[in-house]
Amino acid sequence: MFTAILRKCSAGVTLVCMVASAHAQIADTRWRVQVMDLQHKVKVEGTIRLTEKPETGSCIAGHWKQAVVETTTVSDEKFFPLAEPLAYEIENGAITFGRTRVCDDYLFLTGKLDSKIIQGTFHAPSPWANGALGYFSLTKIP
Repeated sequence: MFTAILRKCSAGVTLVCMVASAHAQIADTRWRVQVMDLQHKVKVEGTIRLTEKPETGSCIAGHWKQAVVETTTVSDEKFFPLAEPLAYEIENGAITFGRTRVCDDYLFLTGKLDSKIIQGTFHAPSPWANGALGYFSLTKIP
């Protein structure tokens, strides 16, 4: 009985350490971001830096941190706004990145956390639906 409890505690500690380690690998790093429409056509591309600075202007609850856009090479501001303040949050092995300051008009990129390439969906969550708008990729810049 004691051994089973010890194994569960050990597994829990290991999981917490892995999540903390993954978060540490993401913070203060540069990434190339590509946002694509539903036909996989690149609409937005640039370089961002994920910081440890808290995003205090967010309208949505969570532990949001600032994302800084360093360069923009392809820009369709109506599709995904790199010119606006952006934030990210890491939770449960996933990263969510996007616009959090325009209340009830959020735009998010969400994907499984990885240390080199993150891929996922571009969506606009609402109380009625989770509207899929496209796809994205974040590629770590060494």
